[in-house]
Amino acid sequence: MKIFSLIVTIALTSLNTYSQKNNCDVNTFYRSITKESGKDLHFKLNQLLKNTHRSISYDDLHKAYMKTDLDKEYEGDRTILDMYSERPNKKDSYSYKPGKLLCGNIHKEGDCYNREHLFPQGLFNKRRPMKTDIYHVFPTDGKVNRLRDSYPFGEVSEVETETSNGSKLGYMHTKAYRGKVFEPIDEFKGDIARAMLYFDVRYKSILFKVKRTPMVHRGEYSPWFLKLMIKWHKQDPVSQHERRRNNLACDYQHNRNPFIDNPEWVSAIWEAN
Repeated sequence: MKIFSLIVTIALTSLNTYSQKNNCDVNTFYRSITKESGKDLHFKLNQLLKNTHRSISYDDLHKAYMKTDLDKEYEGDRTILDMYSERPNKKDSYSYKPGKLLCGNIHKEGDCYNREHLFPQGLFNKRRPMKTDIYHVFPTDGKVNRLRDSYPFGEVSEVETETSNGSKLGYMHTKAYRGKVFEPIDEFKGDIARAMLYFDVRYKSILFKVKRTPMVHRGEYSPWFLKLMIKWHKQDPVSQHERRRNNLACDYQHNRNPFIDNPEWVSAIWEAN
């Protein structure tokens, strides 16, 4: 009887632990966050996201996309919503059925879709859990993914290449930064900004290991890049697609993107007095 009781106790403890880690209810997920701001809020969110994160496999991403990234808001169908090819106000040039046309050979737009790391995976040596984190790894057209390469996001002044939905690769000419960047269409600038800000909070320790790039310097996003992400976040508010994706993605990964749930936390962290 003692052995049986011990087994039951262990089982219940494991179940409770799992339930705490898999608490995707937005109303209770952030119960450890009170009135923090600035670096304190950044740290508290880092601990929460890290401690609840369940690392998934690379193949799991494609399985998750079949639920998390269906285009219900724009085309209203069950194709994959791709930020690099979606045309919000007119018919898409091409579309992908979930699980079909996964990338092999890539020649042109519309050939296939794959997994785009908004924070380039070469900067963290393709290591997990960063490599498979669904909150910054999105399904996108393979040709445009290759075109974007590892260039930082920015606002293009001199266009080199334009995609079928109006995304651009080219040169940014500002006092803060002059170099090649990739600019998505306005509809998805906020989505991308919130994903990049999530990466900063979730993987702060990783940023310190990244060698200096135009986007990262001394463990921080470069001032020009952070300013741009905050600007995009404000200009393009959270969409219904983002909220749905955030809820469904938590079922796989067990954590959430806090800037979708609480957009005001962007200012609370990076614009706190």
